[in-house]
Amino acid sequence: MYQIAICDDEPVICEMVSGVIREWSQDIRITCFDSGEALLASYDSFDAIFLDIDMKGIDGIETGKRIRERDHETKIVYLTSYRDYVAGAFEVHAFQYLLKPIAPARLQQVLEEIFRYVKKADKQRILDFHTYEGTVCIDVSDICYFEFTNRKIRMVTIQNVYHMTGKISSIYDRISAMGFSMPHKSFVVNLLHVKNVRNLDIFMDNGDQIPLSQKKQKEWKQELTNYLSGRLETALERQRPEGG
Repeated sequence: MYQIAICDDEPVICEMVSGVIREWSQDIRITCFDSGEALLASYDSFDAIFLDIDMKGIDGIETGKRIRERDHETKIVYLTSYRDYVAGAFEVHAFQYLLKPIAPARLQQVLEEIFRYVKKADKQRILDFHTYEGTVCIDVSDICYFEFTNRKIRMVTIQNVYHMTGKISSIYDRISAMGFSMPHKSFVVNLLHVKNVRNLDIFMDNGDQIPLSQKKQKEWKQELTNYLSGRLETALERQRPEGG
């Protein structure tokens, strides 16, 4: 289920926007906030945020800047009664803006634009990483593996190598559901790029060789087998004729 936040200090606006969203789709969880402080204090991973600009306390522009410090993916749609705020809205890479009073038809159009991008990103599974080389957005299928070495994490992709701080276990927790596995305490590998396994050596399709922990050998090889079986079943399913 997708998640949308509405942050506006006018209850009537929250109710109106919520109503239009529910009418547009029932597959969306809506959370309303009456201030920027409340939104930031209970921040979750929202697919989109409808954010009022002119609020008491922390205004929408500052709230948007703070959101961007922790979330580069969410689509921020600013709500405002004044056109003069539009320039400030784009400082936080606003996806769109809506002038009050909000026209339901225009709001629905923006929802369609938002989820066209969200669904595309779901298919590509693009993630962002804060590296020494800068913030990079990468399709997970392009990542070969991560290695913890010299108190840093190396992210080896098809095209480049990036470096970042953090724990290798945190990387694993973030992407384990996307076809990544941990064959060794210092490595997280993309099973998509495993070419061969021989004894305690894992050979990647980019030519690199990764160690396999002896303690994890049996368990990990079974995990790889299950992954490959799943990919084969998916491929066969796509080839079956409809209704067959």
